[in-house]
Amino acid sequence: MPYITSNSFRIALSIGLALMFLLAVACGSPAATSETAPPAAGSAPDATAPAAAIPQQAVATATPVQPAESSSPTQQTAEPAAATRVDRPTLTAGVIWLDSPLDPVESGWVANQSGMSENLFRLSATTLSPEPWLATAATQVDPLTWEIELRSDVNFHNGSVMDAQAVKASLERTIRLSPASAETLTIDTVTVHGEHTIIITTTEPQPTLPGLLTSPAVAITDATAADAAGEGNFIAAGALTGPYVPTEYIQKERLISVANDNYWGGAPPLAGIEHIAIPDTNSRELALQAGDVDVAINISPEGAQTINAQPGLHSRTAGIGTSVVMWWVNFERGTLADPLVRRAVDQAIDRESIAGLVAPEGTGSYAELLLPEALVSCPGVNAPGYDPGQARALLAEAGYADTDGDGIVDKDGQPLEIVIGGYPQRFQLPIMAEAAQAMLADVGIKAEVIITEWSVVKDPAWDLFGWYNSVVEAGDPVLNVSKYAGLRADASGSGANNYGHYDNSGLADIVARAGSLPDLEDRKQIACDALAVVTEESAFLPVAHVYMVYGVSERVTGFEPHPSSLYFFDHRIGLSK
Repeated sequence: MPYITSNSFRIALSIGLALMFLLAVACGSPAATSETAPPAAGSAPDATAPAAAIPQQAVATATPVQPAESSSPTQQTAEPAAATRVDRPTLTAGVIWLDSPLDPVESGWVANQSGMSENLFRLSATTLSPEPWLATAATQVDPLTWEIELRSDVNFHNGSVMDAQAVKASLERTIRLSPASAETLTIDTVTVHGEHTIIITTTEPQPTLPGLLTSPAVAITDATAADAAGEGNFIAAGALTGPYVPTEYIQKERLISVANDNYWGGAPPLAGIEHIAIPDTNSRELALQAGDVDVAINISPEGAQTINAQPGLHSRTAGIGTSVVMWWVNFERGTLADPLVRRAVDQAIDRESIAGLVAPEGTGSYAELLLPEALVSCPGVNAPGYDPGQARALLAEAGYADTDGDGIVDKDGQPLEIVIGGYPQRFQLPIMAEAAQAMLADVGIKAEVIITEWSVVKDPAWDLFGWYNSVVEAGDPVLNVSKYAGLRADASGSGANNYGHYDNSGLADIVARAGSLPDLEDRKQIACDALAVVTEESAFLPVAHVYMVYGVSERVTGFEPHPSSLYFFDHRIGLSK
C-alpha cells in the first residue's frame, strides 16, 4: 500500500496494471461525438490502492473537483476515437457548471471532475489525505527538497509517454502560466533523476507539497503538445492522461468525451461521457427523473427523497461533508465592522436550525466551525450559540434602540439594515438567506435579500454573502483556514480573495507557526488555534458541511461517490443496457 513520508518515511505504491490494447485516439480536427464525462470513479483492474496518510501531512486520492467559473461560451472539438467503442454505452451527466477552460493552468476544475486530467497526488476518499495518483511515492529529503517517483505505465491522450522529463516540463509550464500556482508551490527547480523520478526544490519549506499538488491547476499535461496547439485549441493537443478524452467542449453548454482505451488503469466500460450544463437544481433532478441524464450531480434533500421514491432511481453520497455553505462577513462595510453588531448578528441567526433545512441528515451536518471534523476536530472551540436575547442586549450595548416603535432598531436616526447576498446555483443559499432574514427581524435588524450572480461577492454592497466551497483542499487544515482569511491560497487561487476583507495580525502569527512543520497533528493544533480566533470574531458564519449528493439511475454501475467535489467519475463507472 502506497504512502507518503517525510525524511525517514517513504511512499511505495504497487503498480500492477498492464496497459490494455493500443487504440488510437486522434485529437485535433473538428468533429462531433456526443459525450460529456464527469470525473472517473472506477472499473477495470484496481488501478491505485489508496495510500496511507503520513503522520506529517495530509495526502489523498480522489477524483476531479468542481467549482468552475470563467469565460464566455467557446467551442473546441477533436476527432472521435476508435470505432470499437460503438458497442459500449455513453453515460450522460447533468452538472451545475461547465465554465472553466480544460487547460489546467487556466483553472482545471472541469477537466479534473470529468475524468480527463490527473495529478501526481489526489485526496483519499476516506482520510482526505494526499495519496499517490500519477506518482507512486514521495520523500521529503530536507525542508526544501522532495523526491517524487512516478508511474511507468502512463501515456498522454496523444500517445506520448509520461516520464520524468514530461512531468518536469508540465510543472514548469504550470509555474510559467499560473501565477497563483507559482506563488503557492514556491518551486525553485525541477530536475530529472532517472526515467521515472523527479527532484523538486522549493524556495521555502513545503512540508505539505504532495497535498498542494492535488490542485486541479497542477494536473499533469504534455506541455510541448499544449504549447504547440496554441490558445483556444487545447483539445487538439491530447495533453491529458485521464480515462476520458475530450472531443468537444462548448462552455456553459456541454462537454463530450470518449473513453481512453489505453488508460493505465484499464479501458473504461463506457464509450464516453456527455456532460450537460444544467445550473438549476430542480431542472437537473427533473432531467434524471425523465431519463434525460443517467447521473444528476448535486441534488437537493427534497430531490433525493423524490428520486429515491421513483423506481429505477436512487441517491448516492460518500457521507462526508467536504464543502461548507457559509456567509462571508463584510468587515469593510460599516455595519458589521462593529464587533458588537457582528456578534449580535451571529447570535440572532440559528445556524444549526438552518443547517437542518439545507443539509438534513444524510446530506450534511451542522457546521459549528469552518472546517469539518473529518479534517480536524477541535474540542473546546465552540461557536456562540443562538441567543436572540443576548443579540438584543449586544445591539443595545452598541447604542441601538427602537426609538420609533417600527420593530427595527436605530442609532442616530438611522435604522439598522443589512444586505444578505447569494447566488441561485447552490440551492442552499436562498434558503439560508430567507431564514436568516426572518431571524434578524426578530431582534430588530432589517435584512434585504439579494440573490444574484456569484461574482457580486466582489462588490462592496453586501453585509453577509452566501458561499459554497471546498474546505478540505490539499488535505491540510492550516491551508483551509488561512486561505479563507486571505493569508494563503491554494494553487488554483481559491479562497485567496478574502471577500469579507477580514484582517487579523494575530491570526497571521498563528498560521505562521505552521512554517515547516510536517507533522499533521501539530498542524491540526495550529488550525484549531486559528479557528478559535475566527470563531470568536465571527469572521465567517458557517452553516453546514454538505455532502456531494448524486441522483443515479439503477443502470449505472461501478460508481463510488468521492466526498470531494474534485472528483465526479473515474474509469470504473459503467452503464448497463
